Amino acid sequence: MSPDADRIAVPTNGKRPHPAPEPAAPVPVAPASPPPATVTGPFTPTQLAVGFGILAAALALLAGSLRRRSRAGRPGRFGRR
Repeated sequence: MSPDADRIAVPTNGKRPHPAPEPAAPVPVAPASPPPATVTGPFTPTQLAVGFGILAAALALLAGSLRRRSRAGRPGRFGRR
């Protein structure tokens, strides 16, 4: 390449470079509308349902483990452990 500092690199696809378009004036943005009145809390109904499902599953696992632990020391139905 030549050491000329006043040269501008342009694409060599056979066409002239297009002038850069002037930036448009910024469009004023209206303030965001408030959320709909149907959602009153920080969680959606779907998120609440999933959360309650996770809690119910955790409680079921806990109750099952406590039940097994309490039955471990007693003899079984036929007198065996």
